[in-house]
Amino acid sequence: MNNAQLKAWEAAQALPISVDLVAAATEELRMLEEVDRFQCYYEGPAVVRAIDRYERCWLPLLAKEGDDSQGASPPLVPPLDCGWIWHVHRLNPIRYAKDCKELYGRILDAPIINPSDRPVAVNHTKDLWSALYVDEPYNVEFVQTDNKAVQEKESSGISSSLKQLAITSDSRKITYDLEAAVSRQKTFFYQVSQPFVRTDSYLKSAEQRYKGFLYLFTLNKGLFLVPTYDVDIMWHAHQLCPSAYDRDCMAILNKVLNHDDTDSDRNPGQKLNTGFKDTCELWEETFGEIYAKAGCMWRGDLPVPVEPLPVNSNASLNDASVSSNVHEQSTYLTQRQTVQVCLALLGARDVSVKKAGPTLFVRIQLLQRCPSFKLDTYEVPTYSDPVWRQLYTFKFETSTQGLLLQLRSTSSGILSSCSKLLGEMILTWDTLLSSPTLSVKKWFTLTKGKSSPPPSLHVSASITPPVAAPYLLRTLEVSQDRVLKEGSFYSFRNVFDHADNERLMLHIQYDSEGSFKVGPSSIQEVRVLQGAQKKSRFTKRKMNSGTLLGRAQPLVKSDSGKSNARHWQLFDNSIQLTIRKRADDNQWHLRPELSLEGKVGHPVALVPGKRLDYQVNGSTEEEEAGFVTLVRYTPDAPAGKATALFNTSSGAMEVKPEESVPLVVLISTVTSLSLVEMLGKSRPQTPKSGSRKARATGNEWGMTRSFSFHVLSCAVIFERQANEKSDIARKMALYNSLNYHYWWDMPFLLWCASFHNNASLLSDVTAYQFAGLYGDGRRRRQQ
Repeated sequence: MNNAQLKAWEAAQALPISVDLVAAATEELRMLEEVDRFQCYYEGPAVVRAIDRYERCWLPLLAKEGDDSQGASPPLVPPLDCGWIWHVHRLNPIRYAKDCKELYGRILDAPIINPSDRPVAVNHTKDLWSALYVDEPYNVEFVQTDNKAVQEKESSGISSSLKQLAITSDSRKITYDLEAAVSRQKTFFYQVSQPFVRTDSYLKSAEQRYKGFLYLFTLNKGLFLVPTYDVDIMWHAHQLCPSAYDRDCMAILNKVLNHDDTDSDRNPGQKLNTGFKDTCELWEETFGEIYAKAGCMWRGDLPVPVEPLPVNSNASLNDASVSSNVHEQSTYLTQRQTVQVCLALLGARDVSVKKAGPTLFVRIQLLQRCPSFKLDTYEVPTYSDPVWRQLYTFKFETSTQGLLLQLRSTSSGILSSCSKLLGEMILTWDTLLSSPTLSVKKWFTLTKGKSSPPPSLHVSASITPPVAAPYLLRTLEVSQDRVLKEGSFYSFRNVFDHADNERLMLHIQYDSEGSFKVGPSSIQEVRVLQGAQKKSRFTKRKMNSGTLLGRAQPLVKSDSGKSNARHWQLFDNSIQLTIRKRADDNQWHLRPELSLEGKVGHPVALVPGKRLDYQVNGSTEEEEAGFVTLVRYTPDAPAGKATALFNTSSGAMEVKPEESVPLVVLISTVTSLSLVEMLGKSRPQTPKSGSRKARATGNEWGMTRSFSFHVLSCAVIFERQANEKSDIARKMALYNSLNYHYWWDMPFLLWCASFHNNASLLSDVTAYQFAGLYGDGRRRRQQ
């Protein structure tokens, strides 16, 4: 920031805001999460009923009992359905004020409720509601069901008294189209639902940026300004306190700033796209900062929901075998945390033309864990002002610690592909996380160069607070099959994590004929073990098995043999897994019908393909083949949430910390074994961990060099903003690297190179060949 920009930022932070925006935003996010559990509140008859109850019940109660200016009585808390409509109504502050004044002569306010005071406030409101509406219940409950007709019947018959209070659209006193407003807001929570959004540091940074956003309106540029999602959270939170918002806007702008959420077309040239570009330019001009920020940008369209489970399906909520190993697995699995980082490389100065080559570029590397990660900007001529204006979004493991940025020049030799170090700088995650705005933008003086004065690099970077990340696992064959003295035939497989550490072992025990006929019909047991020592697994033809975490045994059913299904019992017979052919699907083995019943904790669905959090828009059937998403139905997510993804062909697994890893390992393993037998094929050729080509070396997957391939670590994701239209993004899309969960589809040598979030990592060879990241298609440079 120059002096003028610094003064503008200080003026923005001094704007009079009479609301605790962090507290208001926290309450807003809590309410949105609660509403999101019930998809019926986004459209259909439940919304119509909610609007009826809001106009006929909640607003009159609020007008009658909600004006305790002295605070002698607890504040009023609306029921969830009314609270949702009230929320949407207040997000158009001008219409809300107009409707309130026409109906009640004043703006009906909404105080921020302290979480500790909430139970008392709810009980107080229920008492007032019951006294005023004798036949109308305070809470509305919906039955979760997979039968749409039943759900609509339930929702239309929720309240008998509402039939008497029913309001037709023609007779409503509130003329604002609340149904349309609800529909526009149904995607907002998805955009702000990532865990880091609720952290204090994120919200405090968002508050500062919101004040900066308001300050832009004081400049009277007449532009359509578009908020990023962190700013929008705070804007919403401010509007949800109607009187304060009205008062603050008048003090700052001499008018009430309206909130226009009717534009959703993000295509180039449209109002939203043009407005965002204008906002970016005005923000940088006014404050000297980059407007785009980590964790604040559009995530893309909503994932397609999965079908709900039938009522009472495998809903045993207190399963000790599953819940206990979820609590214990943190002791033997590698914990991971990730941060999202937005990096903008802007330019360089004080570059000695005599000491540099004809062109300059910046190389991005990591401080720890990923020495093979080298991402270069495009080249710019040395004789001009070096300017890149190149923006990257990554997701990093926190163990990488930070970035090493090197300013390099190409060699002056015509046939040479070498580059020369002119200087470097270090930017750590701790530096970014310690900033009040979780960002930094400045000129960094470079070290290790030989020029005097040393060159400088202009960098802007932002970060999100660290959050827990899923476990990344893959099953590998670790040794030759062997027959122990008991006469049983054993196959052994290891489960490695993303850091190339052996975490679990699989023992697959066959009967005496197992060496000739392998499959579930000959398997006696599959065990998941932890803690078996490598050097003492076998002593006098006996196994040192370690700690048993789970087991699976085939069930003998009348439809075994050449039947269309295989049945297994897991965890000491408490869970039953069925793998069934799909009669109407010739490729059933790529998307089998799987069902899990018994004591599995909260109900579970095993859904073919990458669904919900793992969904990849535009993926083909071939790219979805072999994947299974484990979906949990919990009180917090009655519509289902994805807690694991596994591939029955590769043995790859991604498991969220709240899901049972032994359960996922067993399901993946026995499903793979069953599919092999049902297809009539030999035992699957599991990659061997002893092979140099199959395993990485060092302390992370991705360190092996084979055929001059530099493999990136799964500690990094190269992400594209959902609305990015840059040349690089288009080139990378040619290789599908930004559109697919790329690491699942790679050979094992490259599988370890990345994990996914609608994004990917590339080896530098594939990046050079397909993406042109290393200087618009030139030869790959040697350091």
